[in-house]
Amino acid sequence: MLTQVRFLNWPCALLLLCCGCRSTETARLEPPAPGLSHVTADEGVPPSPRPDFAAAPDIELTSAETIDESRTTSLAQCISLSLAQNPDLIAIRYNDFVGSAALGVAQTYPFNPSVQVQVTPWQDAQVGGQGSTSHYVLLMQTIQLAHQQQFREEGAASTLNSIRWNIHQAELLNVAQTERLYFNVLYMRGIHELAQASHENNQRLLRTLEKQLEAGQASAADVAIVRVDARSTQQQMRLAQANHQTALRDLKRQLGMSPDALLPLDGDLKSLPWKMPSGSGENESVATDLSSRAWSRPDVMAAQADVDAARAGMCLAHAGRTPDLQVGPYYQRGADGMTFLGLRAQMDLPVINSGQPLEQQRIAELNQRMTVWQQLQRRAGLEAEAAWERYRQALDAVTEDATDIGPANLPQELQSLEQRLLEGEVDVVRVVQARTSLIQSQRAHLDLLNELAQSAANLIASTGLPLEELLDVLE
Repeated sequence: MLTQVRFLNWPCALLLLCCGCRSTETARLEPPAPGLSHVTADEGVPPSPRPDFAAAPDIELTSAETIDESRTTSLAQCISLSLAQNPDLIAIRYNDFVGSAALGVAQTYPFNPSVQVQVTPWQDAQVGGQGSTSHYVLLMQTIQLAHQQQFREEGAASTLNSIRWNIHQAELLNVAQTERLYFNVLYMRGIHELAQASHENNQRLLRTLEKQLEAGQASAADVAIVRVDARSTQQQMRLAQANHQTALRDLKRQLGMSPDALLPLDGDLKSLPWKMPSGSGENESVATDLSSRAWSRPDVMAAQADVDAARAGMCLAHAGRTPDLQVGPYYQRGADGMTFLGLRAQMDLPVINSGQPLEQQRIAELNQRMTVWQQLQRRAGLEAEAAWERYRQALDAVTEDATDIGPANLPQELQSLEQRLLEGEVDVVRVVQARTSLIQSQRAHLDLLNELAQSAANLIASTGLPLEELLDVLE
């Protein structure tokens, strides 16, 4: 028995229309620039171009050889290098592309009609003759009735906000850490210069006493005392030199530089002109102003963006309790040649799973994010107050310190003691004791300056205060 098959032109055309071609475009990614502005859901930020995942993006870092070795590097230059070359910052900035792509996904409405076609070219009719080919075409589209698209966009935009605020926080901590390491290098260099000046004085005094011992003008006990003290200062100088090189390597690692690269630094701790924050009056008002700054810290703003994302997720879960509607035209032609044309609709009936458990989960997540944001805001205020108190006390201590002898003019003081020894005014023991007291005084002064510098870096990390507010000159 032969069966005649009828080919339908318009159903095939409908299939081709629904199954449109999808074009892909690739774009090379460049690392986001420091200081990305945050995004709100109402701004409708366009998504970033789709990345080409077949080839990893090339990032040309500023090499250490770009630094002019004939010139010293300032603190501002170190901060710029760190923001541009730090490996952790380069990696975290690529999270912005992920958030932008997720926002693009959320902004794409799921307009994907489904089509169903059935053709029955052969039928076995028990009664009557040969009939027509039986077929039907069903085209349906899912329609969201509870504004789920809006909540998805709000959640993706809030997540992108959180990502960008976290990038800001990483940059702020990077700047503060660079300042800590920079000041630590200056501190270790000052300790090294102090130990070197002490050792050179001991070596010179030892040579003088050895000559006097040969001439019978000095005792062997005095020479032995100075020789032991010279060995001690030599070990201290080697240790200070090792600590200085370690601090310098830590700074190079922070800047994304090779440990073997040259990094000459300018300035010293004693020449840094520290000051109170501009516009400061009473200490209470300064602390209040810094606390308000801390409440706007990037990590606090990121937590607030997480609250917005959790709120959007809760609204989306609530909207999900309204079932989606599937509706579309329906065409059918039976074996007897009768044609049907109409509309078909379909909707789930939430009998057992009404979506309430998921909504309760999203409500709990929102409460948790709210608590985290509130407690982080409170902790930021406490950290700002503690950092301000530490900086104020360190600045007062340095201001009240009357020590005016630095490593540069320390040899003159030691030579004065040596001259008194040669003139017979004092003995070797008193010279050693006086030299030890003088070095300890200089060491304590360096410790005060280092505490002031480290407290300033801590204040910047806790409040986001610009360094220019604490230093008169920053080139």
